[in-house]
Amino acid sequence: MMGRWLAGWFALIGLLPACAPSRQDSLHEWMQAQHKRTVPRMEKLTAPLAFKPLPYEQGERKDPFAKHYLVALTNTQAEKVNPYLSLSQKSRLRQPLESMPLESMDYVGMLEMQGQTVGLVRVNGIVHQVVPGQYIGKNLGRVWRVDASGIALREIAQEADGRWLERDAQLRIHRVH
Repeated sequence: MMGRWLAGWFALIGLLPACAPSRQDSLHEWMQAQHKRTVPRMEKLTAPLAFKPLPYEQGERKDPFAKHYLVALTNTQAEKVNPYLSLSQKSRLRQPLESMPLESMDYVGMLEMQGQTVGLVRVNGIVHQVVPGQYIGKNLGRVWRVDASGIALREIAQEADGRWLERDAQLRIHRVH
C-alpha cells in the first residue's frame, strides 16, 4: 500500500510543473503585446517622372560608332604616346595577346592545321593558337616563324630617346618535367 501511495505522490509532483506557466508562454505573451503596440509607418512615394525620349538627329555631326571615326580616334591617342610609330601600326586593331608581356607566355607545342603550322601558347592557364603574321606581346611583336623549337618574332621597341628599333625575340618550348 505504501508503494501505491508513493507512486501517487510522484505522479502528482511530476504533473505540477505542467500546470505552471512556462517561460515560452510568457515570451509569447510579451511578443503579442509588442506586436499590438507597434504601428507600421508608411511614407508615400512620389510618382516617377515621365520619361520623354529625345530623337537622335545626326545633322552634320559624325557618327560616333563609325569604324573610321574609332580608328581616327585611336590614331590620335597613339600619336601622343608613340609619335614615331608608323601610321599602319597606329591604325590597325590590336589582337588579344598584344596586351600580355612575352614573359607571361609559355610556348607549349605546335600542330599543323590545313597545311599551316600553329603554335600553342599558354597564358594564365589558357592555351592560345598563334600563327605567322599574328602580333603578340606588348612590343608590337609580329610572329614570322613557328616550329618545334619555338616561335620567332620581330618586335618594335622604343628606345629611351624615343626612337623605335626592330629587334628579334623568341618564345622557346616550355618543357614540363
